[in-house]
Amino acid sequence: MLKSTPRERFISYVRSNGRARPVVSPFLPHPGVIRSTLAYLNLPFSDDDVENEIRLAAELDYEPMFMTEMTALIFPWKSDASLSSENEEVSVIPTKFGDWIRRFPRGETSWNDSAVCPVRTEKDHDYLVSVCENVDAQESHIRTYFRKWRQRVGDQGVIVLGHPHPGWLGYQISPEAIFYHWMDYQEKYLRSMEAIKEAALFVMSIAMEEGLDFMSDSSYGLEMTSPRLFAEMDLPHIQSFSKWTHDHGGLFWYHNCGYTSGLIRDGSFNALGADVIETIAPPPEGDNDLRESRSNIDRKICTKGNLNLTLLRDAMPERIIAQTKRIIEAVDGYPHIYSTADAVLSGTPPENFVAFVSTAREYSSE
Repeated sequence: MLKSTPRERFISYVRSNGRARPVVSPFLPHPGVIRSTLAYLNLPFSDDDVENEIRLAAELDYEPMFMTEMTALIFPWKSDASLSSENEEVSVIPTKFGDWIRRFPRGETSWNDSAVCPVRTEKDHDYLVSVCENVDAQESHIRTYFRKWRQRVGDQGVIVLGHPHPGWLGYQISPEAIFYHWMDYQEKYLRSMEAIKEAALFVMSIAMEEGLDFMSDSSYGLEMTSPRLFAEMDLPHIQSFSKWTHDHGGLFWYHNCGYTSGLIRDGSFNALGADVIETIAPPPEGDNDLRESRSNIDRKICTKGNLNLTLLRDAMPERIIAQTKRIIEAVDGYPHIYSTADAVLSGTPPENFVAFVSTAREYSSE
């Protein structure tokens, strides 16, 4: 009998509603952590981060997941050296209204709390819609991008499509500006969200044709929104993405690494239409007691998470082992993928990473 691949095991676990060997899948470990763990185990590593994680996953017997771009495929910003300076990078997208300009201070991180995102005025919504309506011009590039990802990963892991985030305007608006624009330009905001949704569905159709395993979306937790705003801004688009995905025979993945216990208790997460929900984050990343939150999520939904990232990075291996066992106990009887509360932090010691993965594999499979 042929041994199943990591991709087959992961998908089988989700589709069978947990009636298969448990899946262990750390969430997007930092490449440096992967390399240092390979070195710790006396295994070779290269400059190819995907190849490195596939090698480590085979050694530790876990099922890796990889995530692609999404919004960068819709918004193809190109740096313009003639407009840029030593302190600022200026990028441009041509539209039917003229060039849309994005100014980004060098050294800043993407989508931070500064007003460096391109949607800053009412007029910028027109630019955004125009770019979304022209997404089909990127079809060849998008298709090649996804095809290369599938070829790189093969059957050695699953690939999740990046999040479109209509409520966040595909990362084209800063967090601090979202609520200002929602209140003052709501008609334009809704039009922008709809344009992103339609562009995202175009990208999703190519992603599915090229063999990506999960379509996805994400949204804020209650640290940045309210139950009412979540219901008005986020839920309808997430539901439309999940319905589209299921209508096309695919699986849908939802990510929220914030304060989500209230949305779980009020039934919002059961209404998403998701096959996988991550990360059911504990304090301080989130506000979840895993046992309580898992009991309020529909049994047909597979959850994923929820090891504390700081604990994983800073604690001794013994504490990692103990906490991993508590996670296993908390989700007993439910479909759950053993993972972390978000992307594994840089600087996480190899022995801690190994302790988590090995404990999750050993004790969840008993």
